[in-house]
Order: sequence, then C-alpha cells, then structure tokens
Amino acid sequence: MTQILLTRPLAQSHRFADSLGAGYTAEISPLLEISYRDGPVETGAARAVVFTSSNGIQGWAQRGGATILPAWCVGQRTAEVAQQAGFPVQGYAPNLRALAQCLDTQTRGPLLHIRGKHVSTELSALLPTRIVETCIVYEAVAHPLTQSATTGLRQGRFDVIPIFSPRTARRLVAAYQPQWHLGQTRILAISDAAAQVLKSLPAKTIETALSPNSASVLALLRRNSAQ
Repeated sequence: MTQILLTRPLAQSHRFADSLGAGYTAEISPLLEISYRDGPVETGAARAVVFTSSNGIQGWAQRGGATILPAWCVGQRTAEVAQQAGFPVQGYAPNLRALAQCLDTQTRGPLLHIRGKHVSTELSALLPTRIVETCIVYEAVAHPLTQSATTGLRQGRFDVIPIFSPRTARRLVAAYQPQWHLGQTRILAISDAAAQVLKSLPAKTIETALSPNSASVLALLRRNSAQ
C-alpha cells in the first residue's frame, strides 16, 4: 500500500484522495486552508471575468456575484466549476501565461480577475496593454502540519508527497525538521517553480509533473508507483 501525504486545502485534498483508487492510503494535513472574504462584489466595467482556481468561483458565488459575463479559466476543472455556477465559459488554458495569450487575441475591453490574495504572477503583468481589475475573494491561510503528519514524517511513513503550488512548497520547506526521514519519499511538484523550492529537501526524488495541474500530478504518482 502506497502511503501519501496530502497538504492541499481540505476540500482539494479530499477530492485528490478520492481520485487515487485502490492501492493508496492518504493522510491529509493541509499546509494552507481557504478563508473566504465577505462583502458585496461587482463586475464594474469588465467585459469578461478570469478565474485561476475553483476557489475564486466559490468565493464569488458566496458573495452573490453576477454570472452573466463570459468567463475564461485556468484548467479544465476550473472551467467546469464556472459553468456549473452559471458562467458562460468561453475558454480555458493549462496555465495563466497560456490563458493570457488567449485573452490578448480573443477578448476586447477590461477584464476582471477574481482570485485569492496570493498569486505567483499578476495577470496584469502578462497583459500590460489591457485594463485588468482585481477582485480578491479568498485567502489561503497558513496551517501547521498535524501531529500525526509530523510523526509520520519522522518515521519515514510516507512514500509520496505531492505538492500543488510554490507557496505550499515553501511552507513544507519551512516546516522541515532534521528528524524527518525522507530518504524513501518521492516528492512530486506540480511545476518547475515548486520543484525549485523543494530541491533543498533530502528526498529520494523530486519530480515535476508534465503540466501544472492535478491530473498530471496524479499521472506522475501512478507512474512512480508502477515502477
């Protein structure tokens, strides 16, 4: 049985654990948890909205945000959640840089990026000639590892630790203790940026998913386990 430590926010960790199938056991210890903000929201002069995660969609919906504008999303799952929320989804791309290229050529007018407080890249920086407004609807708040997870790391219990963002990678590196036994642990990074942060950890391997999404991390995990 392959033992996995999941450090995503609770809802995302449960969803990933449910996708693992037979042969895997997951322990969940979020290093970040989602906290949604209150207050009214409006689209202003925007001609389209942009979502980089499903958390942004949920945060917007909880605040009664309108769903009439065309939506552009990072990732297929985000697009599916936006559609379920009532947005007319116009397209999606695997990452923000690719989405910015689509927005540059396929949209006109101001954009509204509905997102969390912390981002690795500002959409406005990728679209310097466009008006990009920002609406922050949630924050990923830092959480410590559970005592059970810490004990498991000291015992070398975990075969795989998937990491889904550079910020989570930084949290794991900051939490590292010399007593952890990572010599038989594969750490799977969702992106090169996350892998760069993780390279200081004395893991068996630090591997990077082919694409920066959960499906690619899951595929990498399964390939590793089959070897």
